[in-house]
Amino acid sequence: MIMDIINVLRRSDLTHGLTDSEIEDLAKIFHSKHAKKGDVIIREGDPSSELYIISKGRVGVLIYSSSQPGEKEKITTLRDNDIFGEFSMIDGTSRSATVVTDEDSDFIYVDYLDFHRYLEENEHVGFFIMRNIAKILTAKLRMMNFEVRNAIL
Repeated sequence: MIMDIINVLRRSDLTHGLTDSEIEDLAKIFHSKHAKKGDVIIREGDPSSELYIISKGRVGVLIYSSSQPGEKEKITTLRDNDIFGEFSMIDGTSRSATVVTDEDSDFIYVDYLDFHRYLEENEHVGFFIMRNIAKILTAKLRMMNFEVRNAIL
């Protein structure tokens, strides 16, 4: 099982720039999870405490609709190697979206406290990972800007 986690981490943008030995050490704080189609992985508004990487599968990211109260709108689909829950690693606030599996899916995940403790003890690794999270968030923001621009213009 640890080898599966290591292999997912090696393919992930989260660990770009880390050595194999750093990835193998980091893998020790990650866990595996399987979910069936339709399972809610995280729920908008809930406390956040984990970052997820999709090992295999597909999930939908949903937010509450502002035009139809109580309804949710799918804003994107994430697939193999995509990351979600990264906001929680930065600010620890409640979930900004709901993530539901579109098919049976496998994930690896890490707890907020374990993650931050590890990064504090391994500052070099922490620098690379936080830089990578910034790049991931920037790419998502750029894509959102592009989609908003196309919707308006």
